[in-house]
Amino acid sequence: MYVGIFDIVQYDCPVVWLTEHIKDSTILVVGANVAEIRKGYEKIYVVILGDDGTINEVVKKMHSIGSVKNYEVLQKKRKYIKASMLISKTNTMEAVVNHDATPLATWVAFSGFERWTLGFHTAKHLREFMKRVSEHDYIEKYKLVELPEHLLTLDYFSLLTLLEESLSKLTEKQLELLTTAIALGYYEWPRKTDISSLAKDFGISRVAVAKTLRRAERNAINLVLKVLENTLEKRGRFRLKRVNQ
Repeated sequence: MYVGIFDIVQYDCPVVWLTEHIKDSTILVVGANVAEIRKGYEKIYVVILGDDGTINEVVKKMHSIGSVKNYEVLQKKRKYIKASMLISKTNTMEAVVNHDATPLATWVAFSGFERWTLGFHTAKHLREFMKRVSEHDYIEKYKLVELPEHLLTLDYFSLLTLLEESLSKLTEKQLELLTTAIALGYYEWPRKTDISSLAKDFGISRVAVAKTLRRAERNAINLVLKVLENTLEKRGRFRLKRVNQ
């Protein structure tokens, strides 16, 4: 299956419009009924997040949006409101229906765009979806992944986020030196290169290479441990014990 994570600026979506015009508002689209989309409508279920002032402003603004046919507040709490909205169909949602895309996570709208996580059974459907969306809306950025069906779980996306956050802690120099050392066989047995050769390639001292590699190795190992801990905890296994430093 092909998985795409898209940040889409939808010009015809009232949820996106609300987050663009109301500061600090975030709206989660937790469900959608597209049974009437061929008639020009869709029903969405949303959670509006924010402080009291932000939430009340979002609800108030719904009255002024022509594409919102009606809405109903289902539950109101201090920090959020749950509501249903009957809206005019959006181009992106219609593209989802027409290209057999499978929603894999809650839609999240903030700062004037909405994040969609979708699965496609063929690369053709994925390409056609992106082409169709781009004809009417704007894909600000996206990430595409191909993975086996049995790995298609929300755990995968949480781990992907954890990997990205952890890798960002490696400096550019650490990442470059570490990947070069791996590529040249520094970690093989017997080694195909050594610290002296790496120092010469990078134009730095042997001590600098050793220190940079040691820090990169520490960060990389911590990354692996965090991913392992995250996976085991979610599967109800054990929690790794950390040594106090």
